[in-house]
Amino acid sequence: MSPAMLRDTRVRGLLDRAEAFTRGGRPLRAIVSYRRVLALTQDGEFERELAHARLADLHLALGDAHRALPHLRRAMALSAGEPQYALMLGRALVDLGRFDEAGPHLLEAASWPVYAAEALALTARCLEAQGERRAAAELARRVAERAPDDPAWRRLARDLADA
Repeated sequence: MSPAMLRDTRVRGLLDRAEAFTRGGRPLRAIVSYRRVLALTQDGEFERELAHARLADLHLALGDAHRALPHLRRAMALSAGEPQYALMLGRALVDLGRFDEAGPHLLEAASWPVYAAEALALTARCLEAQGERRAAAELARRVAERAPDDPAWRRLARDLADA
């Protein structure tokens, strides 16, 4: 087997192991495996983008938005603007209270129908946190109209109804 094939096999094995650790509720072990993937890959390889995205997701799940940020930024750059990563980046920035920075990423994600309701709801929360309660309420009503069956969005509109 050539060195390149050995490396590819090792990277696939590390990714498989990391996913198994994640499914098994062992996020710290998964983080170690994904970091090893980063050590073996280069920019331009999908496995590197995936490892950054998964590391960000794990850090967010562990409540560590600060550690998720560099991985989200790299995943965004490597993917040339994947909207799911934009949504994750916006969510991480909201968690950190960096509402001005979150806005553009959330609006980018909102341009994709599958992410629109969540991105707009987070944008409404950003507006509310910045003292723009009336604008937040209007946006929340729009989000609730887009996702009428989702109680979280209806609750958001109700929470802001007095604005």
